[in-house]
Amino acid sequence: MEAKVPFLDLAAEVDSLWHEIRPAVEEVLRSGRFILGANVDALEAEVATYLGVAHAIALGSGTDALVLGLEGLGIEPGDEVITTPFTFIATAEAIHRVGATPVFVDVDAETFNLNPSLVEEHITPRTRGILPVHLFGHP
Repeated sequence: MEAKVPFLDLAAEVDSLWHEIRPAVEEVLRSGRFILGANVDALEAEVATYLGVAHAIALGSGTDALVLGLEGLGIEPGDEVITTPFTFIATAEAIHRVGATPVFVDVDAETFNLNPSLVEEHITPRTRGILPVHLFGHP
């Protein structure tokens, strides 16, 4: 018997949208275009319009988004980025992937987010950024 985690059971949501989702899934499967292609172009255009910006870029994962953001900020080997230890591995992984060093600062006992009152004491001449993570609806 398969165990279900109630808060992760998306079956009802998928069922309610299946009539809309199914044709798109079939189109992608039949086309064989799983990466890039017309659907991704359309998504990027719709997101850019929604956000009121000239361009939007769809990525394969949140990790890729973190790496792209760090690279865009010029974070590079030898730099330090302050972050929280209470996060998914991708946060530290992205910092490491750009060659920087994650510097972990303890969390706030009420929100479990990065404790802002402890950040300043961890800033060094090599600090180039702070990568906070929001959890449980507490940005």
